[in-house]
Amino acid sequence: MKKPLGTQPPEQQLSRSLPQLSNTPVCHCPVCCSCRAGNNRKSWNTPCPLLSFLVPDKTVRPSSMISPGSQSLTADIAQSRKTSEFSPRSTSNTSPRSVSNCSPDVENVPLSVGDNPSPHSFLSADTRNSRVRRSCPDSSIKRSSVEEDSPLLSFGRRKRFRRPRGVPTVQFHTHLKTMLGWYEEFDDAQKNDFLKQLLEISNSPQTHLLSTLMAPILHANCPHNCTDILYWLPPSISLEILGYLDVYSLVECQKVNKYWYSLSCDMKLWRNLCFRPFYRLGAKVASKQLEIFKSRYGYIPWRQVFIERYKLQQNWLTGNCYVRTFEGHTQGITCVQFDDYRIVSGSSDKTIKVWSTRSNTPWAGLTLRGHSGTVRCLHLNNNQLVSGSSDCTIKVWDLAEGVGWSRSRCTVTMVGHSHTVRCLQVGIGVVVSGSYDHTLKKWRLDTGECLATLRGHLAAVLSVQFDCNKIVSGSCDNTIKVWSFDTGECLATLSGHNNAVTCIHFDHSRIVSGSLDTQIKVWDIKSERCIQTLDWASAEGHTGVVRCLQADTWRIVSAADDKTLKVWSLESGKRLVTLREHTDGVTCLQFNDLKIVSGSYDKTVKLWDFTKS
Repeated sequence: MKKPLGTQPPEQQLSRSLPQLSNTPVCHCPVCCSCRAGNNRKSWNTPCPLLSFLVPDKTVRPSSMISPGSQSLTADIAQSRKTSEFSPRSTSNTSPRSVSNCSPDVENVPLSVGDNPSPHSFLSADTRNSRVRRSCPDSSIKRSSVEEDSPLLSFGRRKRFRRPRGVPTVQFHTHLKTMLGWYEEFDDAQKNDFLKQLLEISNSPQTHLLSTLMAPILHANCPHNCTDILYWLPPSISLEILGYLDVYSLVECQKVNKYWYSLSCDMKLWRNLCFRPFYRLGAKVASKQLEIFKSRYGYIPWRQVFIERYKLQQNWLTGNCYVRTFEGHTQGITCVQFDDYRIVSGSSDKTIKVWSTRSNTPWAGLTLRGHSGTVRCLHLNNNQLVSGSSDCTIKVWDLAEGVGWSRSRCTVTMVGHSHTVRCLQVGIGVVVSGSYDHTLKKWRLDTGECLATLRGHLAAVLSVQFDCNKIVSGSCDNTIKVWSFDTGECLATLSGHNNAVTCIHFDHSRIVSGSLDTQIKVWDIKSERCIQTLDWASAEGHTGVVRCLQADTWRIVSAADDKTLKVWSLESGKRLVTLREHTDGVTCLQFNDLKIVSGSYDKTVKLWDFTKS
């Protein structure tokens, strides 16, 4: 059985009476749910019965405006107010609000009724205080700490940022005049100390205002471009500073102003960029490029030269190239060489073919026959071609141009190896060859005389390269040997590959090697240690036997039985691009700054031209 409303706890009385209060037609306060839902703004001037009871104002709230339901509610709350107490938080911190010269009904009004917040706690504290002030003659009422911390007042209210209140205007001007008087009495050191401490306690609005006001004062007597450091430096020093920038930063400098643009377009800057390692071209390719620009403009426009080199490097990094295919061999390609206008290839069909890159024909312009076995290696030097074969011989061919290369002929044949001549390289008047008979031999180029035989490998020699001081060879015994060019003495042996070393390339400080174990290794010549390994696990390397590779100042190009060619960064070992066009394993390659030529078991020769896309 339900208890009468007056005998129930105040919390239940208030919560159960809220719907009745909301449905009361005279309840039109702006925070009431029913009024918000009805959006009846015209009737907001009618006071709310509950608020009028809590903050009595007899001049505003006639008794006739209170509905019978709300009268019973106000009577119940008045009865419960005599026995209710403040919440522990309120009673422990402060006493109930008391207002002097106010009606007795206002003095002991609790801030919360039980534990449930009042439906009119949505009213802000300022609104409630303003209503209290209107009903009380004393206007100096201040909110107590209970009002600040009470959950009744904070329920449903969005917290707002309250700026600290300043002093009154009259008092502010008085303090300001006093501080200005003190400031005028300070000396320079004291003024500096005062301003320093003033800035330390200032906030963002003050510092922003200070920067805005000081900008025209600081530069009032300055000449034009007083903040431009390059404008006031000598041009030689400015160019020296800009010379340390990369190409992207230099292009951004051109967007600053006209003076920076004129400095950034200086030919010395772009010339230095052209000779940085990443953009430097080989001697032959670079001289040819500069001759073309000089004949076109009458001078060398280094900025245009760099733009062309930059586009070329971007094509290399993205694999953007034009591919031509040459067909004619009846068996797989084993070796390739090329120069500015022709490609030479050797095959298992015992022939050597010469292809013209100046024409659009995919067929060979010349076929050389003379070897009785597979042509395993080639070296092209101007019009002189040297070839090695599985017939144990080395032949020198003259490719002097005539009508259809009719003057091409074999001039020298070198005999001395007892097995297949697998690799060779030509120097100034000298040929160095490696063979399956485990030896390396030095030959005179003009007469074919054998000058020396180098022994030390325990298996077939698969690769060789030399300069004026050293000979480096790779073998099926899984090792790389470094030999003295003059004496033929073995200087070092590098071990690390798990299978035969199929190809090598070296310069004055590094050796790059490829192997049947699908790995590419970079070795330091001085320390004789492997400093980097490129494989599938670490750098997305080849998944098949690495058949050939070549390196220059900043890149490595390799080919393998996985039908791909890969371009690597020599410094970082990062794979830059993978080229896929062959339909079978790639057996040989050669490249320069402009193009790659590759041969494959698919009987084709491909030209990868990075100057075109």
